[in-house]
Amino acid sequence: MYVIGQLVLLSAVLTAVLAVIDSVLGLVKLNSTVKDTWPAAGWGLVMKEDWMNIVANGAIVYAAIPLRDAIMSMVNKGLRA
Repeated sequence: MYVIGQLVLLSAVLTAVLAVIDSVLGLVKLNSTVKDTWPAAGWGLVMKEDWMNIVANGAIVYAAIPLRDAIMSMVNKGLRA
């Protein structure tokens, strides 16, 4: 269970790092060039209007909420130990 918590915390750190990289790329005017490349586009930026994609994306977001609560509880218990 701690491995999942570590992965989620690392993803939060990666999100912060990506925000900094995005702002630096915006300053040098390379932001749109990088976002137009397909590997950088990814799942979150390309969502088709197909009903299966809408249902799958909704299920992924709906399942992430209890996982987040469980990980926050685990981290709080680990910090008290």
